[in-house]
Amino acid sequence: MANALFKGDLAEVSFGKETGLHGQGDAGTTGFVTAVSGNTSTIVIGSNAANYWRLKLPDNVLVGCVLRINASTGNMLADDYASTRRTFYITAWDTTTHTLTIQPNLASGGVNADANASFTIDGFRTPTFDASMTDNSDEDLNKNHKVKTDQFIGLLNELGLPEPVIDVRKQHVVGMGRDVNVITSGRETLSGGSLEVNAHSLRWLKYALGGHTAKSNGSCSTTAAGNHTVTTAVFNVGGNATITGRAELQSNSSTAADLTTIASGGTVFAGLDSVTSTTGTNVLIGAKVASVSSTTATLSAIGVFSTNGSTNGGIIKVNNSGTTSYASYTSVSSNDLVGVADIDSGAAALVLAANKCVVVLAPIAVAITEGDTRVNVGATVRAMYAAGDYLQIIDKDTHQIPGQDGTPPTIFKHEIRRVIAVEGSYVHVEEAFTFSHAIGSCGLDRLRYNAAAEEGSANIVSSTKELQNGVDHTIFGHTTLPTFTIEQSFRNSDVTPGGEQLLRLYSGCKANGATLSADTEGELKVSIEYEASRSYTDTGSRFSPHRMFDNTANTTTNRKVSGIAVDGEKPYLFQDISIEIFGRPVLRATDFNISVANNNTSRWYIRGFEGETSDSDQVQHGATQTSLDITEGQREYTFSFKALVEDDRMWEELRTRRHHQNTNDITFTMNKVGSSSTRQKAVITIEDYTITKADHQIPSDKGPIVADVELVVRHMKLTESNPYYIL
Repeated sequence: MANALFKGDLAEVSFGKETGLHGQGDAGTTGFVTAVSGNTSTIVIGSNAANYWRLKLPDNVLVGCVLRINASTGNMLADDYASTRRTFYITAWDTTTHTLTIQPNLASGGVNADANASFTIDGFRTPTFDASMTDNSDEDLNKNHKVKTDQFIGLLNELGLPEPVIDVRKQHVVGMGRDVNVITSGRETLSGGSLEVNAHSLRWLKYALGGHTAKSNGSCSTTAAGNHTVTTAVFNVGGNATITGRAELQSNSSTAADLTTIASGGTVFAGLDSVTSTTGTNVLIGAKVASVSSTTATLSAIGVFSTNGSTNGGIIKVNNSGTTSYASYTSVSSNDLVGVADIDSGAAALVLAANKCVVVLAPIAVAITEGDTRVNVGATVRAMYAAGDYLQIIDKDTHQIPGQDGTPPTIFKHEIRRVIAVEGSYVHVEEAFTFSHAIGSCGLDRLRYNAAAEEGSANIVSSTKELQNGVDHTIFGHTTLPTFTIEQSFRNSDVTPGGEQLLRLYSGCKANGATLSADTEGELKVSIEYEASRSYTDTGSRFSPHRMFDNTANTTTNRKVSGIAVDGEKPYLFQDISIEIFGRPVLRATDFNISVANNNTSRWYIRGFEGETSDSDQVQHGATQTSLDITEGQREYTFSFKALVEDDRMWEELRTRRHHQNTNDITFTMNKVGSSSTRQKAVITIEDYTITKADHQIPSDKGPIVADVELVVRHMKLTESNPYYIL
């Protein structure tokens, strides 16, 4: 074959999130069974223990991950992490036999783990599994090993992979000449990863800062077609319930009709025949507000609480003339929602009004802890969700973010996660939760992407670039950084997946730093430096690689899922960026540069490996030669810009050594091109800063004076409205 080479024009790269996994014992082989041999133990996972993932992860993709046993009582108590602090690392994973090999050995010995025992696998290094994977025996014809690295990196200008560097140790032996006598391979370093993108969104800054909240503005709606029939499952309404409620035209909140019943799908909207112009129109499903008094709202029917609402407090979603708002309530008395308070603005006034439509969001059954990757919602609410949906948590409680205000700055703990599996009472998500969420303080919403704006889907209108049902993201400095997995593949032909391919996964990646820059010549650019903790190679040619526009972001809906929505892929441009510094606009800035340094440190540990090694291993030596941790260090921000001088303000800032402590914040306001006032927008806010340099040199070319300014920054926050549920 001519030109049978791996070439750059046939290279593909994408990324995905990492998430923890769970397994449950049941005292039998359908749970999980352990065995001990020397310093090694095996865990055979039965059909009931972790059925949601045990058939969905490629061979050895879990090597190097950390496993913990949870057992407050029972036959695995000797390995309970909470009481013994015992941890184990995985050295092998066999998809066919569903067997984990771990070291060191289990103190509890070989047992059929009882119902009190479970295990968790940390999210660090664990790529999100793909529910469509199957473990086929025909390696040549059924390449269907995969992980969910389906996210678009961005408008990529440059990419540097964290290629492994092996620390080869050389020994000169006394009395054996001048040459090296012994060479041994030591630890493996996976640093030097980098990428530069033209920023069509600010998603990568989440991985450099760590903190992130998200809130969708989409209505709880579903498309009516034909005789006002629900063609898909009604959002936020339990699958088995008969609930008295209300349907309301999204485009005209004053036009509404009561429903006799709402079921999970295929239901005729009884009573809507008297409402005009409903065929093919979005309608909102919810309860009717009969009256409002002070902080109490009386609903026309309270049956909605039979499956969805908590009488002990929760969240309601309000459609007010096409605008979505959220409010909390503290209790229910008869048909009254008591203690209603606006969440969005923090105002005491209600967001409700008589004859409006509300949806009571589903409650959680068990409180969520920071770092959890699943939500216990109970079997009834769980039935509302499916893999591929998005779970939104609206929380009335707040989280304090970095800042020096007299009253500490806070943000509502709203989060959105993609659902990767459902089982029993649990909804499993692809990224750990950033915050804890208490029962009674939060509610669950269900989101879904569609090609257009139906069902409240986020969408961009091609003609005007209007952002419909946009998602509000806030990114800020946080204690820990999320990790991610990079998938990179080469091939030698346009055939997918191709006869010859090289596919690698770089897992446990963390951002060392980020740089945001713009000048007068082009796009807003984001650069990221990162390192990985493990490399994985497809040695069996069984992987089906992600080809972004062949098999991944290959439809209008899938492009939204992958983070490259149609009409949303254009980058922010310099002519649409407004800068305000020292309390006044800067009209003659020529470039700016914002950087974040996390000072991460990779850490290796002394830990033995007793397994056998083979050239066909996807991960060599059980990943003991790679770093087990990447820990964050002190975070530092820097900001610099250049501007043509028109007055003495920058010199006065330097001369008087002013420190702006949450006064005169530096702001960068960016808009995407379009004719609609509601379109993609981002605002970067820099707080608590001091100028450290402001050069006003005399130019040798006799041109205008250009000030070269540098500042020391304490805090930074970003907000962006875009069509993406997750970043």
